Amino acid sequence: MGFLKETIPAFDTSSCSVTCAGRAGSDRRFFRVHVPATKESFVLVAWNSEDHDWNRFISIQRDLAVRVPFLPRIFAYDDGHGLILEEDLGAVTLKKFCGRAKAAEVAAQYRVVLDALAVWQQVDPSACATISSRDMDLDMFLWESEYFTAHCVKEYFGLDKLLPAAWEQERVRIAAQAAGFPKVCIHRDFQSENILLHGGSARFVDFQGARRGPAGYDVGSLLYDPYAPNLTPSLSKRLFEYYLSRVPFEVTPQSFRICSIQRLMQALGAYANLSLHKGKDWYRAYIPVALKRLERVIGQGGDVPALAAIVAGCVRQDGIKKPSRRCRETRRRKD
Repeated sequence: MGFLKETIPAFDTSSCSVTCAGRAGSDRRFFRVHVPATKESFVLVAWNSEDHDWNRFISIQRDLAVRVPFLPRIFAYDDGHGLILEEDLGAVTLKKFCGRAKAAEVAAQYRVVLDALAVWQQVDPSACATISSRDMDLDMFLWESEYFTAHCVKEYFGLDKLLPAAWEQERVRIAAQAAGFPKVCIHRDFQSENILLHGGSARFVDFQGARRGPAGYDVGSLLYDPYAPNLTPSLSKRLFEYYLSRVPFEVTPQSFRICSIQRLMQALGAYANLSLHKGKDWYRAYIPVALKRLERVIGQGGDVPALAAIVAGCVRQDGIKKPSRRCRETRRRKD
């Protein structure tokens, strides 16, 4: 409580409340701090300051806050105790909004988010040394496909047999294509749980992974987001066309497709890893949705036959609803 007393003049343990403000895939914890005396509210982030992303988060907000209006303000932080006091942007994520809104409202809100993304992607990466120092390069894209192969295909579904020698060559080709597209400032985890709707605006959180990368990666993260079941193929298509009207640079349908394939592989690897090894079972629910969306994107062209066969096998696998034997054994060992 000492940090709160030092940074919030009106903080008093007898009247103020500190409540849970959400959960994340990482080990960070979030608390909402209510101060009745001033009718203020803050979010307290508890985070290991030795995490290499700690300094990235602080520096990106510091360098870009005056250039983009949608990052939360940081009022104070304490490296020694791993605490950050930041602006409370409320609890309405894009995911929550879409779960209760009508179709027309969902489309309108996504356009607001895409407007903000267009601003973000036009930021000169050199304005922030933290962003300009990292690229989505060949190694990063190869790491994503290996993450998908290891945790989703092998561990979650136990389908090693679906990984032919041709897959290695194919994933290198996909990664090389993605790494070769022009690079802009990207968020890297631009999905509906990392977008808060506050005061009529879209606000971005979890931006510590920001770097230089292909524009289509963030767009694919958003428009094929497994957290958003009401993103129909027709709506995604219309929103992609809207996005193209908002940016001055070219994002071709093929670059969007390849980047979406990369992103969905990364997401599937994450959902499997988090559910199998981090005790976060709720991520299992998104694996079937992500697989079907990846299957849809793959089906837009015939250039990734090995991946198409792998994904089709995972979709057929009973493990979508019932984890594979290997998955159950991994879970028992962890318990």
